[in-house]
Amino acid sequence: MNNEQDDRFEKRLRFVARCYKEGSLDEDKAWERFAARQGIRRPVVFRRYWMAAAASVMLLLIGVGTFYLKERNNPEWVSVVTASGQLKDVYMPDSTLVSMAGNSTLRYDVKKYGKERRVVEMTGKAFFQVKRNEARPFSVYTAMTEVTVLGTSFQINEQPGMTEVDVVTGKVRFAGGKMAEPVILTAGMSASYSSEKEEIDILKEENPNNLSWKTKQLRFNDTPLEKVIRDLNEYYRVEIVNKVDSPGSRLTATFNDLPLDEVLMVINQTLDIRLVPREDK
Repeated sequence: MNNEQDDRFEKRLRFVARCYKEGSLDEDKAWERFAARQGIRRPVVFRRYWMAAAASVMLLLIGVGTFYLKERNNPEWVSVVTASGQLKDVYMPDSTLVSMAGNSTLRYDVKKYGKERRVVEMTGKAFFQVKRNEARPFSVYTAMTEVTVLGTSFQINEQPGMTEVDVVTGKVRFAGGKMAEPVILTAGMSASYSSEKEEIDILKEENPNNLSWKTKQLRFNDTPLEKVIRDLNEYYRVEIVNKVDSPGSRLTATFNDLPLDEVLMVINQTLDIRLVPREDK
């Protein structure tokens, strides 16, 4: 009996091998006929598969999009620092020029700068020559204040507890603290904000040496000796003392990029006094 079954199976196998042509069998149609006879709903299986696959792709796209947005919004800071006595010019992406005095810092987010606003942060002292752009205001933030302009030139001197702004050209908006009312400063005006008083004061007395660190020029016009000494201390980063009692002494003179010893020699001979740098003990 087993031999007869083996013979029949062998004859069928030879028939299939003799008659089968490669590619003549449509697997999909064969499956559909089989599924119809067996009551299998194959499309449902594929629908579930494609829904799962689509959900996976969507999650991947959301993940990639979230990563992209996060990376785009993460700040990319550019920082510049000057050492004591060092002067440095920094050109911003919009060609605005920032001239930094010694012991100062400047930083900005290169990804956001110029997109809606032009924003920088600073400490120390710097002179700004801002490229005009009415659509994108330029703002400088210090620890306590904000200066906003469209296009002008001005200086900010930020010190512990105090920030001073001197406008050379154009107009700026100067704001400080939560209590102080912002003020508008025009060319030739100066103002200072004090964290102690929490208010902005308009400075009425012009200081011709506010930019001496940049211009390399010291100017005195009937200036009291006490003010002369303060300006010399600020410019040369020393402490100068007067060895001679000279009440009421005033100086009129201009010094163009001279060393301290020559400046002191001229002042001492002019006023018949004795100004000397304080020696370290």
